[in-house]
Amino acid sequence: MSKIIVAGAGHGGLTAAYNLAKAGHSVTVFEKNDPQETGHDWHDGLSLFTFDRVNMPRPDKSLLTPNKDMLFYNPKKSVSLELNFPENPNTVFIDRQNLVRHLVKCCEEAGVVFHFNTEVICAACNANRVRGIKIRDKDGKPKTVFADLVIDAAGMDSPVRKSLPKSFGIMNEIPDKDAFFVYRAYYEKTDESRLDPRYTNYFFHCGHPGMDWMITEEDYMDVLIGQFGGITEEDVTEALSDFREEYPYLGEKLLRGGKINKIPLTKTLPKITANGYAAVGDSAGMTVPLNGCGIDLSMRAGGLLAKAVSGVTDSNFSEKRLWPYHQRYCLIHGNKLVIIAVLRAFLASLKQENIDFIMEKNILTATEINMANGDMSAINFAYIIKKLKAILPQGYLIPAAIKSMRGVLSLKKISSDIPGEYNATSIRKWQKLYESI
Repeated sequence: MSKIIVAGAGHGGLTAAYNLAKAGHSVTVFEKNDPQETGHDWHDGLSLFTFDRVNMPRPDKSLLTPNKDMLFYNPKKSVSLELNFPENPNTVFIDRQNLVRHLVKCCEEAGVVFHFNTEVICAACNANRVRGIKIRDKDGKPKTVFADLVIDAAGMDSPVRKSLPKSFGIMNEIPDKDAFFVYRAYYEKTDESRLDPRYTNYFFHCGHPGMDWMITEEDYMDVLIGQFGGITEEDVTEALSDFREEYPYLGEKLLRGGKINKIPLTKTLPKITANGYAAVGDSAGMTVPLNGCGIDLSMRAGGLLAKAVSGVTDSNFSEKRLWPYHQRYCLIHGNKLVIIAVLRAFLASLKQENIDFIMEKNILTATEINMANGDMSAINFAYIIKKLKAILPQGYLIPAAIKSMRGVLSLKKISSDIPGEYNATSIRKWQKLYESI
């Protein structure tokens, strides 16, 4: 029986923990927060099919709410794009903390041991291998816990990944330029007013690079204020003030949330495994780079990781043994996401007037917004030429657009060329090409 540690109670780590425990491994999860406070304090979308794919029980229907149609505005609010989603009982919204509680319950029933209120300090390494983690227990005392495999599910700023030796070749820091800084809060709703569609998004709201939204629910207002690269309290105050002019029923009373969080908006890291180590979820950059959604991707990654190593009987979780996990994730999900990462970087480089132009001229349409959900079917050579011609009136954007399109084509090919079999030289060469775009 192998001893496996999961650092952080992230969705991907819990999915891997459940499946590995069911396969007979000894699995322990260390999480810094209280069990009732683990997970972001907000709702997010996910597909119930994900639970089926990773062999986990679905959450109770009482925890789920239907998907919502969306409306998108340009900065001047002169153009609106509506996305209508067909009614689908398998595409839902769920409170993320309720989701974590569900996953924890499943894991406990499978035999996973949890240590909440326990801070993970760093990785414990010996020679060229991760041997465990250093923790600080409830009494504040440091302690080293050893394992055959450490699964890093501790988030974008994971102390485990940050502490890995440079010789391991894993990116220690995900830079702020590749992050989405999000203020998410639920405010009192002061009357019965409601917009339809009630889920409204604003590009570059108040001139700030990013995306904000306002969701009008039956008895509260769901506010998100998100910016690329950083956000200040002044930015939040300005956006809330503008929202209150448009939505007079947005009350002052804060019901929950109200904190600024950081989400990775990058392509999956070029290297996510080492001897005795595998990263999953936000720790590995596994989100949709345009909107930050990562529940489905993280859980599916956790399922792929468990499948890749569940049959290991000699406790040798080498980089070679873990490679199929990285390779399969890249082929199934990473191919689509790298393209979105390039497009996100292009959008982040634009100014408010550029966004107004590309929406008013139908260059940015519902088709492109759907790419945030991974629908890459529209991208081909003819599509690229058409979009380049459309932005000719704003010629100074052409070089950046061409660079982005080249990046899309290059990354699509590089990502598809990921080595199928483990060969250290070939893999390092591939990782350098992948990282260079």
